[in-house]
Amino acid sequence: METRSERNIIKKKIKKKRLNIARTLVVVLVVYIIVCVGIHLYQQPVKNYVITGNSFLTDVDIIRELNLEDYPSFVSINTKKLKKELENNVYIKKAEVKYHWDFTLSIEIEENTPMLFMKLDGKVCLADGTLVDATNDNSVGIPILLNTTTDEALKNLAVSLSELDEGVLYLINDIEYKPSYNSSNQVIDSNRFLLSMNDKNMVYVNAKRLKSMNKYLDIIATNKITSNGTLYLDGTEDNYFFKKFE
Repeated sequence: METRSERNIIKKKIKKKRLNIARTLVVVLVVYIIVCVGIHLYQQPVKNYVITGNSFLTDVDIIRELNLEDYPSFVSINTKKLKKELENNVYIKKAEVKYHWDFTLSIEIEENTPMLFMKLDGKVCLADGTLVDATNDNSVGIPILLNTTTDEALKNLAVSLSELDEGVLYLINDIEYKPSYNSSNQVIDSNRFLLSMNDKNMVYVNAKRLKSMNKYLDIIATNKITSNGTLYLDGTEDNYFFKKFE
């Protein structure tokens, strides 16, 4: 026959088994809830794209580049992969892709914008100096380089043009490479260019100091220049003079 102590031990074992079963049920329930929530989230599509930093590329161009036209599952999107795909595009310098909890995907880009159409070889020079074939999309509305230049001067020019104020950039029509020489025919300034402006003025400027062009409209207004001529900005930063056409 069982003693009282033996019966107590058996009761304790039964109680322990009941507690383990209850705990297991709780764990299963929690896991089930997590799985259900996960499935629900995985099935939720992207609800909105917020794209910033683009002017040459359209929002549609970027969405198509990433194959996001069908608004895929939000959770299935790999932001690092999308960033890499964007930065493989020659027209994009940098990209950032981020999640937002309202099922929005934000895409921020820094463009490698077309800066110059090169008339002699039919190429377009981008902001970082990269050359691409000219198309109707990338060659319209940008300055035209009329002659050949050195690779270094071309890159300096393209980079500096990309840093100009938009309003000033749109005033530039044609560009000609015009290095200056001394009396011994030695090059003094290998980064010198002549800009033909839409207002019929001409401007000499050094590609590395092209930011001085942002003062162009102020110079015209301050000096009350009403007749056309040549503005020389290829000297020191604050040194310039204007010569009327004969």
